[in-house]
Amino acid sequence: MVQRSQSHSLTQGQLDAISIIERVNSVLSLFGSLFIIVTFCFSKAFHKPINRLVFYATFGNMLTNVGTLMSRSHNSEPDSIGCQFQAFLIQMFMPADAFWILAMAINVYLTFYFKFDSRRLRRMEIPYFLICYGIPMVPALVYLFLKDSEGQRVYGNATLWCWVVPEWGLMRIATFYGPVWILILCTFFIYIRAGRTIYEKRRQLHDFSSSDPDPLSVNGDIMGTIKTTEVRITTEIRNEPDDLDSNSHRLRASDTPADGRSAQDAYTITISAETDPYNSNNPAPAPFEPAVQRRPVTTARRRMYEVNNAAWAYTKCALLFFTALLITWIPSSANRVYSFVHAKSSSPPLEFMSAFVLPLQGWWNAVIYVVTSWNACKSLREDWRLTRRPSITELVIGKHTEDSAGASTVRSQVRRASHLRSGVQLSDLRPGNKSSPKNSETESMTEFAHTRETSEDEGPRA
Repeated sequence: MVQRSQSHSLTQGQLDAISIIERVNSVLSLFGSLFIIVTFCFSKAFHKPINRLVFYATFGNMLTNVGTLMSRSHNSEPDSIGCQFQAFLIQMFMPADAFWILAMAINVYLTFYFKFDSRRLRRMEIPYFLICYGIPMVPALVYLFLKDSEGQRVYGNATLWCWVVPEWGLMRIATFYGPVWILILCTFFIYIRAGRTIYEKRRQLHDFSSSDPDPLSVNGDIMGTIKTTEVRITTEIRNEPDDLDSNSHRLRASDTPADGRSAQDAYTITISAETDPYNSNNPAPAPFEPAVQRRPVTTARRRMYEVNNAAWAYTKCALLFFTALLITWIPSSANRVYSFVHAKSSSPPLEFMSAFVLPLQGWWNAVIYVVTSWNACKSLREDWRLTRRPSITELVIGKHTEDSAGASTVRSQVRRASHLRSGVQLSDLRPGNKSSPKNSETESMTEFAHTRETSEDEGPRA
């Protein structure tokens, strides 16, 4: 049976151009999907909660691109296995991307209103997987066996590719575009409510921070209360209070205890405050309250700030995916509504727009995946660049001490360096890497710590 089609509204040149657009964009999406799968499987730096959902959605994107890559190859043979298989892939996996975007929005909702952490969110992944792929699979399977009274199949020539034919246009809306837009609206309302909560919490946090600034530091500078009060530091010999001159506020760091104790054991420090004698308006000096007593409040505020920032970062990522969802589905939905209202006709601009945006689901997901994991991508690129370098002889610079046999210990240091190179990745030795081994602390760091302690001890003597 020859099925009717809307392709007569387009010239053959336009149909060929549509096929080229579909295949080029499908290849881009396949490369993006492969990048997501490879990086997620081989690098733990990409294992963010939102990236896990993107990883699961990527499999659906790849199968969708298998269908779109076939383009119009089987449109002339609607009853063939190739046409039916292509239509099944598009019907099942193309709307699954909208389900995964809703799952991301649900995670935002659970994080803000039910305080879900990453462990509890991970438990939701199996239900998400079953729902996001299970619900679209039902009509996709049913359409393989459904026919009308004339024996015409549901799947056939749909202009862009094999899919639900125009004669079943109502089923397109009921089982494809309708559910997708319901998911989009649900996602939109979740983000509206979450956005209101985010705005209120960030405003409260800002007001709290501005009314009670951090007593420890602001922009990295040590802060304190500046008044006309003079703070003096006086040292005294421990257990010998009679030797302390109460009128003297000078430091006597050169005194040496008679019992041979170290300077840290022999001295104590007394901190006192005096009112400026030249200012008669000053009140009586209050006891000195160390700023460290307020550390628990500051730590709690900083922790709350970090939690809100993490939730906001997750929300921004999810909003990016939601934006890509709108870019994908608005032109294609307009095209299907036009074809449903204007029977036996199609709009060439809308057909071209649909052919362009629908195969790019995997590409948009990969772009957002890279943007939200930019630091992990830079680390991966640095690791790849270092592994391609030729072997370089390591020069160990340090103090050469002779062992009992009279040989220098440089060889042992070189052996340790070569063992470190073979057993530890170069990325683990970069500063700031949390996964670096504990023994990666160099002697220079230890020397710096001793130098810092010495400078602090010598400071009062100056």
